[in-house]
Amino acid sequence: MDEDAFRKQFMKKTVFKLLGSLDKSWVPDKLYCRDDALSTLIVNFRRILEEEEQPSINCLILGKGGVGKTCTARYFGKNFRTVAIEKDVKLFIEYFDCINFRSKSKIIRELLAKYTHGSGRGYSDDEGLKLILSKLIRDNGYMLLIIDEVHLLKPDEVLALLNIAETFGHQNAKLSILLICRGTDWMRIENERVLSRLNEKIPLEPYDFEEAMQILTYRSEIALREYVIDEELLTMVAQIVVENQNMRHGIEIIRKSGLYCDKESLDQINADIIREASDDVYPTFRAEIIDSLKDQELLALYGIVRTLINNGTPFALVDDAYEEYQSICEGYSVEPHVKMSFRKYVRQLNQLKIIASKTVRIEDATRGRHLEITLLDIPTVKLAELLEDIFERKFASS
Repeated sequence: MDEDAFRKQFMKKTVFKLLGSLDKSWVPDKLYCRDDALSTLIVNFRRILEEEEQPSINCLILGKGGVGKTCTARYFGKNFRTVAIEKDVKLFIEYFDCINFRSKSKIIRELLAKYTHGSGRGYSDDEGLKLILSKLIRDNGYMLLIIDEVHLLKPDEVLALLNIAETFGHQNAKLSILLICRGTDWMRIENERVLSRLNEKIPLEPYDFEEAMQILTYRSEIALREYVIDEELLTMVAQIVVENQNMRHGIEIIRKSGLYCDKESLDQINADIIREASDDVYPTFRAEIIDSLKDQELLALYGIVRTLINNGTPFALVDDAYEEYQSICEGYSVEPHVKMSFRKYVRQLNQLKIIASKTVRIEDATRGRHLEITLLDIPTVKLAELLEDIFERKFASS
């Protein structure tokens, strides 16, 4: 491509009005189908704007991937701050995704850098928090921390954050916390002490068909030009959302479909483009199945995947997969389990319909059988990428 051809690419028509409205981080002006959750958040946090002592409030939004947890929390934070300004309350909203901030210390150092212009180095977490809280008191300010993917913090760090008011005194804790987590991940954190520090747990359920249509219609009207996608195609996407219980899947399908149209100089999305985009999107698999697996089950699955990739065959033998599993465990400094336990993990993965396995007779042998394993639904390379991403978060920083 020469320079003129390069420039012409920027002159081509686009099907988008606002592509950014399909980004994961985008906060809509209207939030559909989450009125109950917003009402619950308002009832809990309104005291900050109304009571002179400004209490410390801790809430948790729970739900599967793609049910709007992050969007609901950020929509609430954005509009809560608007109301605070109207009521002459100096409210600061800070959002942290623990995929990027993997410890309480990193969150505190980031806040110190922003609010005290210091690096945070040389301070303990408690000393850093004390500096932040002192700054809020001096400035007559208040802070709401929104912490996403909170399960990636250590359980004692989560408790310490929820315990700030008890640690520093309710009169000094000009800070509240809104946590976001998937239900299965929260079970690893929740205990009696953590529960006692939560004012409210707010569970979100997957969207039904009508809700999915309402949200997809709204988002597509903002993102796409008129006539790019019709109601029949939106119905198709909504059915995919309901089937997979994941709204993010549907929004990503619309985004990828629009980008395909731009690349191929098309004016409209069609059914084949939707199907192709759907085949290319796998957030549901990760959210609903992968994230529900225990560490050893994930490692066993990766052993199977690596064996399939290395052999270039449609099936893997359990002995070969076990050897790969041992190698993977060693790479992440995890103690491998015995082969009997590995076979148990294979059976569990089979029950979850992630893999298919069958016992076949060994050729050229009078006795003996072996277990053959293959993958269902998702390509090996795509699954390997998802697992590597998870292991990077789980083990690389430990």
